[in-house]
Amino acid sequence: MEKPVVVVIGTRPEAIKLLPVYLRLKKIGIPTVLCVTHQHKHMLDAVLDIFQVSPDYPLDIMIPGQQLDYITGAVVQKTYTLFKDISPALVIVQGDTTTAYGSSLAAFYQHIPVAHVEAGLRTGNKWAPFPEEINRQCITTYAELHFAPTPLNVLHVLRAGIPASAVFCVGNTVVDALYMIRQKIQQGTLVPSMFVRELVEQTKCEKKKLVLLTTHRRESFDGGLTSILRAIKNFAQAFSDVILLFPVHPNPIVQVEVEKAGLHEIQNIVLTSPLSYSDLVYALDAVNFVITDSGGIQEEAVCLGKSVIVLRDFTERVESIWSGMSMLAGTNQMEIERMCRELYYCSREGKAQFVYGDGKSSERISSIIMKKEYV
Repeated sequence: MEKPVVVVIGTRPEAIKLLPVYLRLKKIGIPTVLCVTHQHKHMLDAVLDIFQVSPDYPLDIMIPGQQLDYITGAVVQKTYTLFKDISPALVIVQGDTTTAYGSSLAAFYQHIPVAHVEAGLRTGNKWAPFPEEINRQCITTYAELHFAPTPLNVLHVLRAGIPASAVFCVGNTVVDALYMIRQKIQQGTLVPSMFVRELVEQTKCEKKKLVLLTTHRRESFDGGLTSILRAIKNFAQAFSDVILLFPVHPNPIVQVEVEKAGLHEIQNIVLTSPLSYSDLVYALDAVNFVITDSGGIQEEAVCLGKSVIVLRDFTERVESIWSGMSMLAGTNQMEIERMCRELYYCSREGKAQFVYGDGKSSERISSIIMKKEYV
């Protein structure tokens, strides 16, 4: 049996960005297997279902109340054992998660080449995002192939001393996934939930504005999240013709802060559990603007021509700020409220931006892997 390529995912964002690569490699005949660590099992399984994919190696590391030390150790140990058993030709990881860091380290320990999808994103601050900024810098030091979304990301990898022959500007695979799912929705082969469809239709009929909010970053837990939620509450109370759709992250800290903020008492704030990816794409396509600290949603929203208020002090996705589609608010309550009012009165909604790719990143990545003769 030929040595396989192993695609490793552990979280929902990783799945969204790596499954197009996995499917493309399988389509062109490269022996490829999917390893899933299940860092967040229920959220990840929902994405696997949408893409109609089943993992070859489910490692199921998730435990209640898991902390970073446990996740890191479990990922390294279980992927090390797997790689030793199947001797892969190449291990593909994505982004900056603990799964990506741990599994690429396990591959490095066994001299197995690593391909890093979404390489070169940087804020320059090791604490923001935490621990992702350090995770991705570490992966850069021992990866063999670096697939960077933008020219700026390429520059960051080159500055780390990586030879130019190993760095490729391919766009971001999140655009591949976004276009794939949106097309299925438009064709009727994938139907969003009744809840989201009715919410969008009701908002349109009542001629109200629809805004998507997501927030979950660890670096905001020390007071920042409280400020964010206060700003959102004030904005919602001041503008009753705005519907704020807020899928609440399952992290217990986020859940407690939302409860303390009293957002459930505000009629035009719609609190939900995390949306399926099809629901998220459908909602993003319909909203007036987005408020988020999610890296992936920053990219997806801009690709659909939506303005974004970024709830972070630092962002590695500056291209959308340069394009004028995103604004950096941090966790400053007054700034968040000011930017919300600005987008309420002066919507920047426009044509899709292609700063993060054209939907063909997976094709480029697969072609490069073939040419480099890892398989």
